[in-house]
Amino acid sequence: MNRKKQLYILAVDLDNTLIKTDMIYIGIKFLLLYRIYLLPKLILLFLFKGKTYAKKYLFDITSYSLENITFNQSVIDFITNNKEKYTHTILISGSYYKYVDAISKYLGLFDFSVGTTLETNMISKNKIRYLKDKFGDLIFDYIGDSKKDIPIWETARTAYVVNSGNITSQLKHIKYKIIC
Repeated sequence: MNRKKQLYILAVDLDNTLIKTDMIYIGIKFLLLYRIYLLPKLILLFLFKGKTYAKKYLFDITSYSLENITFNQSVIDFITNNKEKYTHTILISGSYYKYVDAISKYLGLFDFSVGTTLETNMISKNKIRYLKDKFGDLIFDYIGDSKKDIPIWETARTAYVVNSGNITSQLKHIKYKIIC
């Protein structure tokens, strides 16, 4: 009898979790400082095409340096110290996928990375759907920081929380562990 091996996945959010900021904030800051004349187009894209098109446009018109991004060392240490417990580690984010891929390659901690594309805003239940579609029968733990992560934590085996603000007050129904 052929029995499939159970997959154990560690899924990690990017914005305000793995990094101590949000890639959209970095993009908007760049836009306001260096290309403010493009702001109306960003607003129009957001209003008429939606978030995914706005995220792509922001990526296309801004510049950033990975060396200038502040990483959350507690999360990096957690991944490094626990990586052997998982079949795969994945960086999964609502940020535009090219940001996510670049950060994943830069750190070298992840087996897979996925972010928002024009077709899918990779947040909340879209993350769950992606994980199930990609890995099938899996058990996963999730590291996140926001109320958008609550549906993911509800589905995960273990909810790891990067406590930014008062998110824990909204998690009374979930058993969670705080990373930092």
